[in-house]
Amino acid sequence: MGEWKRTNCNMCVQACGLEVQTENNMIVNVRPDPKSPRSQNYCCRKGRSIKNYQHHTDRLNYPLKRVGNEFVKISWEQALKEIGEKLNQTLNEYGPRAIGTVGCSLPAAQANYAMAETFRKLVGTQNQFTAIGAEFMGPWWSYGKILGGQFNFADPDEARNEVLILWGTNTYVTHQIARARTIVREFSEDPEKMLILVDPRLSETARMADMHVAPRLGSDALLIRAMIALILREGWQHQDYLDEHALDFDKIKPWFTNVDIEESCRICQIPYEEVKKLCRILTTRKWGLHMDLGISMGRHNTLSPYLLIVMMSVCGVLCVPGGCVVQEIMFDQGLGTDDHDQTVWRTLESNYAPVKGSFPVGCLPEEILSDNPKHLRSLVVAMSNPIRSYPDTNLMEKALNNLDLLVVMETCMSETARIADYILPETTAYEGYDFCAFQYSWPKTICHLKHPVLKPEGERLEGGEIWMRMADAMGLIPKIPESLYNAAKDAVATGDRIKYLKKLMLFVVRKKLSADVLPMIIAKTLGKAMGSVACSLTWAATITSPLAGTGQIERASHKPKNTHRIMQVIPKLKDICLLDAVFQEIMDHPEGIVFGIADNENFHRIAHSDGKIHLFNEDINEYIKRITPEKEDMALTTKVEFPLVLSSGRHTDAGVNNVMRNPRTNKYRNPCVIAMNPEDGAELGIKDGQKVRITTQSGSVEIETEFTYQTCKGYILVPHHFGLEFNGKKYGISANTLLPAKHMDEMTGDPIARYVPCRVEAILGGSES
Repeated sequence: MGEWKRTNCNMCVQACGLEVQTENNMIVNVRPDPKSPRSQNYCCRKGRSIKNYQHHTDRLNYPLKRVGNEFVKISWEQALKEIGEKLNQTLNEYGPRAIGTVGCSLPAAQANYAMAETFRKLVGTQNQFTAIGAEFMGPWWSYGKILGGQFNFADPDEARNEVLILWGTNTYVTHQIARARTIVREFSEDPEKMLILVDPRLSETARMADMHVAPRLGSDALLIRAMIALILREGWQHQDYLDEHALDFDKIKPWFTNVDIEESCRICQIPYEEVKKLCRILTTRKWGLHMDLGISMGRHNTLSPYLLIVMMSVCGVLCVPGGCVVQEIMFDQGLGTDDHDQTVWRTLESNYAPVKGSFPVGCLPEEILSDNPKHLRSLVVAMSNPIRSYPDTNLMEKALNNLDLLVVMETCMSETARIADYILPETTAYEGYDFCAFQYSWPKTICHLKHPVLKPEGERLEGGEIWMRMADAMGLIPKIPESLYNAAKDAVATGDRIKYLKKLMLFVVRKKLSADVLPMIIAKTLGKAMGSVACSLTWAATITSPLAGTGQIERASHKPKNTHRIMQVIPKLKDICLLDAVFQEIMDHPEGIVFGIADNENFHRIAHSDGKIHLFNEDINEYIKRITPEKEDMALTTKVEFPLVLSSGRHTDAGVNNVMRNPRTNKYRNPCVIAMNPEDGAELGIKDGQKVRITTQSGSVEIETEFTYQTCKGYILVPHHFGLEFNGKKYGISANTLLPAKHMDEMTGDPIARYVPCRVEAILGGSES
């Protein structure tokens, strides 16, 4: 029998703990890990399918260079030398704005991202396009304005919530909260608790909810504004909370004054009494809110999250145990990107600012195809497939083909890799070390470092190692003395990394080096000695954790080693000794550890210098004036050319995501279909299983129908995880062919993928089931 080893799923941010059985360097079986402190013996189908992600014939083993229409195998030395020369040529001729990066991480494998960020800083570019710019720009921008930090987002305190509200999501299927099905069932079945879903679909989650509020498609902003107006009109707001913790409540009152609440409810197609009942629940019980892609990729996907956060404040549940709590951050991630900072770049063509350092992905094609002399010319794409994952598939492919240089770091031959100039083979998180920065289970902060369970084949390298070697090839890393390499070797041999840290800091001070280059130096020295860049970066992130000095680490029963006693009499140095000991625990426990435990005080997570919730924002002040029943009704009335609304991204149990290349995972399923309400089918003369053509402003696809009452009338859904070419055969359609690049939120540029006007037509002679 094979050996069982512990690791974590890398298919979504939940990073559930897994046990995998391996034989002959292959994963042969997978089960949830009962020792995982976060997932607690839970995982979904995505995690159970990782062997199909890990093992398939499209895996990459060697560096490849395009020669004409073919790829030829080359050495790492040649690949990095040529890439370094080409990037330096771009940098010297056109400046740093001509270089950018795309992707750089998977949801639960982010060591790669840390090195990519360092690479960008050393190059001097701010051009970064990631999943942040495809899904959650609106919520994170809003939290940045209201709480002072774009990383300071709030989640439900599920253990103490009386009511759990899921807005714009089918959580039972999407698994976008930890232990999703367990949590949903608990709230559904517990008579003392309540599960509320706000979503237009009669989904699996809706069928389990105590209260299902089904607003008209795209009317969320109008509904939330009406709800807050109703709460204020009835005098139900938690005024003591607002007086103590919030600023500018009087300045936002006009947003909700003279709102025609009854008419707003009518336009949203929800009975007024139902809305009033919901508002009373929100003002009398402790509730937590999880908002998902139906909000963050829907209409008004910046305004709606902003108003939801305001509603949390008005109801007195934001930063309150039992309400919506801001998670503690294990690794220092800063406060995000200030869009009013004059040093922050904006997109050349659309003038969008980044959120969390990432630009809207829909802007990428025009940033390449622009006539501006500063336009993007060279891209490094890492662990991302923008041709399939980003809006407007056809335009994206055209733009990437117009680059002077396209380098793709990947595990497999993706659609984007197929048009690259160079392909560099990466290890997966099961062949190397990696970590996930989103390990939250408030009041606990969980940390796990993925340990390799397989040996990499061919010449695959960790992503962080590739970034480091690329920077070295460009001459961006200073010469490092042999003494520092020796100190790193000694640190690994003895387990005493503090001595290495002392020599590292002495070298940095003597050479007057910028802190920006530190991760590269650590990767090249300690990473080399450890045999993993990801390990060395995890150590560096651990010893600089913002939880140091808060008491949270000690509350989790961690203690420093009985060494370096002189350092332990100085608080800050003692914290480093403590955190170094915690890192060793992380290394020793692949199932993960409890890194820290917060107390019941959550208001310290407000990052504004005055410690207050800032409710007013000038941009919102101008925007919200347009959210009236009359204007929204007009905007939501479908046009003759495109009478239906498309969600270009359906989550199903049969789907995984674009990193799952191997079609074997769906061997007995047909998951790539259009979900359509039977009444729409009858009106269009379409039968269940018939092939149809979907058309939007950006393109058309042909796909089979699946009739279901889970989707409401007028709303069709296609899955987001297909249109993949495998062994010369294409599987399913690319949903993003149907998503126009310019179909984005006017404030942040987040794609509006869950509200795309379309039409559906039967294909004559199409098959029927």
